[in-house]
Amino acid sequence: MKSVFGAVLALTLGASAVAADYKQVIGPVARLNVIEADLEMMARIDTGASKTSIHAEQMEVLGGNLEDWDDNIGKTLRFVTQDISGEPVTIEAPIAKVSHIRNSQGSEDRYVVPLRIGPKGQEKEVLVTLKDRTPMTYKLLIGRNWLKGDFLVDVELPKEK
Repeated sequence: MKSVFGAVLALTLGASAVAADYKQVIGPVARLNVIEADLEMMARIDTGASKTSIHAEQMEVLGGNLEDWDDNIGKTLRFVTQDISGEPVTIEAPIAKVSHIRNSQGSEDRYVVPLRIGPKGQEKEVLVTLKDRTPMTYKLLIGRNWLKGDFLVDVELPKEK
């Protein structure tokens, strides 16, 4: 009986230990870099969000019309976001796709672009939806598509400043 209990305990603890060995622990708020703009931002980590989203305003499709959603896939999108101090920063990235987002406020279409985001030296490329997040405290929302495979979220960690 002891050996069965010991095996179950070892498997339970071992799985947690293995997961913790290769995944970095991150808190509910983190200071992250966006490589394409040499930009540092405070990000809210949201395990309830499937996709990562960044603040975007003044969007312009280079060589296209902003309203021709599907026709713009593959074209370059220029948009303005904000750095950690609230200063405007311009980013250009290729439009990867158009995503239909559903949330508590309803649904909307958003452009999706690839960006390299992460802690200094640990950035990874992820598809990011663009949204005007002006009224929100955090201009970068990290979703499960960025967390998956590399990070565990500990909501008890203090917020980075």
